[in-house]
Amino acid sequence: MIEFKELKIKNFLSVGDNPITIFLNRSPTTLIVGKNGVGKSTIIDAISFGLFGKAFRGIKKPSLINSINQRDSVIEISFKIEKC
Repeated sequence: MIEFKELKIKNFLSVGDNPITIFLNRSPTTLIVGKNGVGKSTIIDAISFGLFGKAFRGIKKPSLINSINQRDSVIEISFKIEKC
């Protein structure tokens, strides 16, 4: 079983130079809600890119870097793996 703990994103898609941290282990389940265009899919793309090196939605790598800052893109995922 994999327990995701924390996701940090900086200069990735709609996330700018101020990094955001999302805590994923504060409760047994995490629900991501919001209006269109606020970054819900960015969270899934960041997790997918951090784990597998490609975005969930199939966006090409050069397009994943924030278009305004165009540098220093960072994805950090903290997780724990337990044997079942």
